[in-house]
Amino acid sequence: MLTRTQKAIVWAIDLGFIVYWSLIIFRALPAEAMFTGYEKPEVQAWNWSFLPLDILASLTGIAGNTLKRFNSKVLITVSLVLTSVAGGMAIGYWAFLGDFEISWWAPNLFLLLFPLWPLAAFVRKSNNLA
Repeated sequence: MLTRTQKAIVWAIDLGFIVYWSLIIFRALPAEAMFTGYEKPEVQAWNWSFLPLDILASLTGIAGNTLKRFNSKVLITVSLVLTSVAGGMAIGYWAFLGDFEISWWAPNLFLLLFPLWPLAAFVRKSNNLA
């Protein structure tokens, strides 16, 4: 399944999503920490559109790493795909705007790219079993 390192990273991402959304919900992040345009209602709505995606990624990742009665590989796969999609959507948005802020690009590039490592291992392992 996941290596020890991958599992630790998945846990960090899943908990990070929950912390991020807790900070957003309670308006605990200062305006200057937010990305360009966050003061606009439509940009805030765009950000809020990630809430279900991020929370579902977290819940499936946490469930996949803790619940033994379910198919953990399926749950982890769903979590990894949703995580990558979330990162890719954010990067795509800022790329279309021509907005580059390393403080937002770096974590979202990580969200986009990290899942490819364990997903590639899943595919290789499946191909070896076939």
